[in-house]
Amino acid sequence: MQTRLIPSRKTSGRVARWLLELVYPLYGFASTPERRRYWRDLPLRRAAKLFAAVFFVLAGVPFFIDALSTRSYPLTGLIAISAVTGVLNVLVIICELRRPRWILLPLLAVVAVYSSFAELTRIHESPPAREQRLILDASCLMVAMLLGYRLFLNFAEGIAHIQLETELALAHRLQKTLVPTFSYRGPALEAYGRTIPSAEVGGDLVDLVADPQQGVFAYLADVSGHGIPAGVLMGMVKSSVRQGLLARFSMPALLDSVNDVLPSVKEPDMFVTFAALCFDTSDTAEFTLAGHPPLLHFSQSAQRVSRRAMIQYPLGLMSAGDYVTEHVQFGPGDIFALVTDGLIETLNQKDEEFGLSRLEQLLLQNATRPLSELFDALIAAVSTFGPQKDDRTVLLVRISTHTPE
Repeated sequence: MQTRLIPSRKTSGRVARWLLELVYPLYGFASTPERRRYWRDLPLRRAAKLFAAVFFVLAGVPFFIDALSTRSYPLTGLIAISAVTGVLNVLVIICELRRPRWILLPLLAVVAVYSSFAELTRIHESPPAREQRLILDASCLMVAMLLGYRLFLNFAEGIAHIQLETELALAHRLQKTLVPTFSYRGPALEAYGRTIPSAEVGGDLVDLVADPQQGVFAYLADVSGHGIPAGVLMGMVKSSVRQGLLARFSMPALLDSVNDVLPSVKEPDMFVTFAALCFDTSDTAEFTLAGHPPLLHFSQSAQRVSRRAMIQYPLGLMSAGDYVTEHVQFGPGDIFALVTDGLIETLNQKDEEFGLSRLEQLLLQNATRPLSELFDALIAAVSTFGPQKDDRTVLLVRISTHTPE
């Protein structure tokens, strides 16, 4: 018994769509819901090169028909029909993409134009004159095809640029989700953290986790490099740190854990500088610095700023970090400040760095202001000093009262 192979409805539909696109390529612009959605959302001015390409390609059809004819059509009529044909086919595309219900009108107009084309009185020409007309038809057709081809390429390059812009915008929104500006106020301290990326996607990270059992853990990280790779690694660092905090790792164990994870998820030349502060119920804060600029401590009672530095490798650079922590005592009104090198390494016109000294002076001058205003003052001073070339991130913590014993 022979089995009769009957193509499925889905296969038949694909074959029919392929044949339709082969016969009428413009159908492919809106042949699927995804394509229709894309063209509906695309601004018409973005598609101007596409419309121009369609105009020139289809405007050359009358010249092709004239070249195949044994007798020539009037040149003025040929040019007029060529221009009208190009315009009408552009209208067909616009209707197909934006107003499908109206597409019959320009299609009927195209049919009417070609019908009137057939009614034109053709001219009997001598062989030399006919040869010149053939050269003119071929030249016009070639120019129309070359212009259309070039415009199609320009449009395709524009689409690639739009796709890149869309990907960057998506990455920027992702970064804002992963690194939002935060303002925290608890019974013993308040904190403020914010990053200003130098590109659409930055590699700086600032975060705070408050836990009733472990206290307040605030940290800042700076991924080497810029752009999407740095932003992706930054997201991995945040996930790894938060997972370690959920597992209740000590600060040294947390850094060792992140350092062990990073080599398998990053490029060999990438690394992460890291700085963290942990506050419990005592009047002493635990902190660590891994390849990071010093911690600045403003003492309200002494009215001075001191630096606390540590020499440790950045995360992801060495296989065995053996990270350690230190402790610093604080009093009411004290401020701790952590910044990335995007602030202190900003250069002015004389190639001078902004440096830590200017930052310390700003802390002294603005210590009584709200933390958000203190952040604004720091960023304003750095921006005035020199242009931004790197991400600028600041973490500020102010002790409000003594924590209960």
